[in-house]
Amino acid sequence: MNFSFQTDADTVRLFQIVVWCLKKYFFYTDDLAVEFINSYYKKNLNIHDDDFYHHEMPFRVALRVHYFEVLQVEANKFQDWVREYDYNYTPREVIDYFQQHYFVNK
Repeated sequence: MNFSFQTDADTVRLFQIVVWCLKKYFFYTDDLAVEFINSYYKKNLNIHDDDFYHHEMPFRVALRVHYFEVLQVEANKFQDWVREYDYNYTPREVIDYFQQHYFVNK
């Protein structure tokens, strides 16, 4: 899986987990998930740094990518959408997947 942006290994690993989330919860292929992530990352270079993505964590980043890149609805309604679809909390399976795949020996 190749992203079109340059970043450190930890952030690449985080975005690989975002791909898993996009596939699991929104049924995208690997290629589509990477395409949406690349687009979101590029559009937000001047807004978010890599620390932002680590703070948000993979599930929340996947939500942002899906909302802004695919749904393309009003930016100021993101929080309302998160509440409406009950995405307030990261599912346990995402936490488990993150722990198994992010904290690997380097």
